[in-house]
Amino acid sequence: MIDKFASVLILSLLFISCNSSLKEPIEITIDQSTLTECATAACPEVLVEYIQYEIDAKKTRALNDSINNFIINSLNLGDPAAAAIATNPNEAIQYFIKDYWRDTSEFPEINEYEAEVIVIENFRSDDLISIEMSQYSYTGGAHGYNSVSFLNVDSKTGEVITNNQFIKDKNALTVLAENKLRENYNLSKTDNINAGVFWFENDTFYLSNAIGISNGNLVIHYNSYEIASYADGSIDIELPLEEAAPFLNYSVKN
Repeated sequence: MIDKFASVLILSLLFISCNSSLKEPIEITIDQSTLTECATAACPEVLVEYIQYEIDAKKTRALNDSINNFIINSLNLGDPAAAAIATNPNEAIQYFIKDYWRDTSEFPEINEYEAEVIVIENFRSDDLISIEMSQYSYTGGAHGYNSVSFLNVDSKTGEVITNNQFIKDKNALTVLAENKLRENYNLSKTDNINAGVFWFENDTFYLSNAIGISNGNLVIHYNSYEIASYADGSIDIELPLEEAAPFLNYSVKN
């Protein structure tokens, strides 16, 4: 009887373990006011708000690394083709500030630099977590630059999933998204997709790489310059989850 009870208990624990989702992430905020070097010297405005997940497996560590690498690359003022020197968000902020000091020493007339990097968990279901990663930076010139991307994650394993893994029927989702975009910009089904503000390659609509979930919608996000000019800003196609769900491989019921 004891052996039978022990077997049932072990199986129950294994079932719970296999079906448990990632724990809620830790929220971290860093800005220039938290750095000792900025207490005695003028620093650019830097704000980094991000999340980290409890490390309990290699896949979860890889998820945290993906978030950290986004922050590091967003603050890197070096050669974008070369690997960044910083190895974590704190170091990335420090290098951003040092680069600002270097540049202002050579060109005192330049405007102050500014950077903001925000990483938040937008959506969570039993199957899926969707993380939005946005960044804005100004390092001189006529205007700054901002971008948004998404990480979609298997809730149970912590593994980052690709868009090909996330989307079950890309063709059908593409049709749905194009119809929504045409509706938003008053383009008929027979109008050339580039008849208005857009510049899709080969006059053919395509999905962006930035696809995630926010505020009850599947969001397909195009950054500035991706399909339209900077003046036209970024473009979002928002599809209610109940419409998009049939074309996804992961449950979006929360």
